[in-house]
Amino acid sequence: MKKNSENSCNEVVAVSRIVKFSAPFAALLGGIGYAMALPPLNWSILVFVVLLPLFWSSYVFRWRWSFLCGWMWGLGWAFFSCRFLREIHPAVPWMLAPVLAVWPGVYGAVLSLLGGKIFGNKDFSTPWRLNWDPVKALLYLFSAAALFTVLEWTRCHLFVWNDFSVTLWKIPFLMQIARITGRYGTSLVITFLNAVIFALFFTRKPYLSAGVLAVYPLLAALYGVYRINSTDEFKEPVVWRCALIQGNLPQQRIADARTVIDSIETYCNLTREIPAEQADTVIWPECAIPIALRMNHPLGGFFRYQIAALDRQILLGSLDYTKDGGMTNSALLINPPGGRIAGKYDKFHRVPFGEYVPFRSLLPESWIAAFDMGRDLTDGKKLEPLRVNDQVSAGTAVCYEGIFSYVSAGFVRNGANVLTAVSNDVWYPESSEPEQHLANAVMRCVETGLPMIRCGNNGGSGVVTSRGIFTSYIGSAAERPELLREKAAGVVEVTFERHPEITPAVRFENAIVYLLLLLLGAVCFFSGKKIKQGKAE
Repeated sequence: MKKNSENSCNEVVAVSRIVKFSAPFAALLGGIGYAMALPPLNWSILVFVVLLPLFWSSYVFRWRWSFLCGWMWGLGWAFFSCRFLREIHPAVPWMLAPVLAVWPGVYGAVLSLLGGKIFGNKDFSTPWRLNWDPVKALLYLFSAAALFTVLEWTRCHLFVWNDFSVTLWKIPFLMQIARITGRYGTSLVITFLNAVIFALFFTRKPYLSAGVLAVYPLLAALYGVYRINSTDEFKEPVVWRCALIQGNLPQQRIADARTVIDSIETYCNLTREIPAEQADTVIWPECAIPIALRMNHPLGGFFRYQIAALDRQILLGSLDYTKDGGMTNSALLINPPGGRIAGKYDKFHRVPFGEYVPFRSLLPESWIAAFDMGRDLTDGKKLEPLRVNDQVSAGTAVCYEGIFSYVSAGFVRNGANVLTAVSNDVWYPESSEPEQHLANAVMRCVETGLPMIRCGNNGGSGVVTSRGIFTSYIGSAAERPELLREKAAGVVEVTFERHPEITPAVRFENAIVYLLLLLLGAVCFFSGKKIKQGKAE
């Protein structure tokens, strides 16, 4: 009898070890699933189950092991979704992924500690089907979903790329709630659905917790269906026709004279293919020409002469100068006759290690040499839209900054009634980065309720509707036009309200995050108070 008892005990220990050491690898697979829900695969359905390994491990294990599980999850996501950075330098994904993985690691550890607050002493006797009180299960799963969204908000202050909301860019009806809540309300739909599925399959008596947690995703889906099937009615409609010029030219850090001249001639010739009466404005992408328009050099003079000779209104991305001699990455609005500069916007949010080197004085020279462009660009001082004419006020994001909610929201608060973006993703000629860039940008249209006209050097040129749907693209027809990388020119047309209403997402930016912080604080406070009362009794 005693021998049988010892064998049983040893079997339990062996099983628990297998469970413990397999948990980090299950978490790693969850993180890889998150990456697979992003471009280029776009297997969006996976995102509704990717958090399950973290929900489970954070309840079963202590905070240190839960941190490891979360870190492994983050490693799978960050490495595989940011592999495109190998085109800048092969070491970048390997260096960046362990840093970004810290956030999911912290999530696992904090959730484990929070679970202790809610449940008191953890019961490990039934690890695969957790025998929870329904109210406690609801508290735990709500906290798990809300905490991930809050920590994602903090992570996006460092690296905003590929947050949860991006995985839904191919499921437009689930994105529409962002018009009210912003991007993090969309992320909350995903985390709540993960919690619902976890409740149904991993808890006893799941219906209370699963039913309550399903309310928000259900309401978000119903609102999304309504928005997708409704049409906008404009009091003062504005029609803007734009010729998008996509040169598909390679980029060089230091361009020679022949390269500059060829670039200018390519873009001018493509522009001439579009008759002037077909488009109100011509748009060229970010830094289509590898010199500054106002460069004090014969090449700069040739550039300005060719622009003036086109005799068209042109919105283009170009390097420019500040009064004190600094250099900016800017969007310039050029009006005929004579090619005079009628408006200028300087890029507000620069790309770290691309347009400036953070902590330059502290980094080794060998590191700086791998990324340095030879200068630190100066950042813009105001999110001021470009006044194209008396009806069009274009909030023009320059490349990377177009994925930031606060940038598009700032344009809207300053009077923008349409969004534009000039981009140049040709630094990534083979990877999924151009498609990921587009996927990260479409949510800005949903949040602001404004359409976006987007012009890239090597793809992604077209219109994103106010519902976040990429359409009216230029180039040859294809099943996935966002992947087209070719030389093209074409006209797109958008209609929008001259004086649009400001959406709740812009008016109450990040309010959903602050609300979640308050609710998480309340859960911790009352759960801790209840545990203390139980101990006193």
